[in-house]
Amino acid sequence: MATRSLARRIYSDVFAKWPKQDLRPDYQLQDVLGKTVDARFQSYKPAMEREEILKARALQFLVQDKFKDRYKLQGPMLHPKSQPTYFDDLVREIEEAPNRSWFGRLGKRLSGMIRLQ
Repeated sequence: MATRSLARRIYSDVFAKWPKQDLRPDYQLQDVLGKTVDARFQSYKPAMEREEILKARALQFLVQDKFKDRYKLQGPMLHPKSQPTYFDDLVREIEEAPNRSWFGRLGKRLSGMIRLQ
């Protein structure tokens, strides 16, 4: 029983620290994962203890960015030859999108439909 509460504590800690996304504020990853975890704990059996702790720890490692330095993205992978600024543009677009007005969203949608070359 103590292990079950340990897995639950790890999950709740991870979901509390998971960053909120501004792009879709009504649909957060931690909410979706929380429902899945709750459903799994409804049919919880002692044989599932080890597996649940491993899953909870995996999420904990993602929140702590344990793999960010080990598997660093760098070099030509971030600057494809076909469009070298693709990832920079993508990050900028994701940061700007939540603050755009209705007219701004409409303008972006129309500019995506009509390409002038």
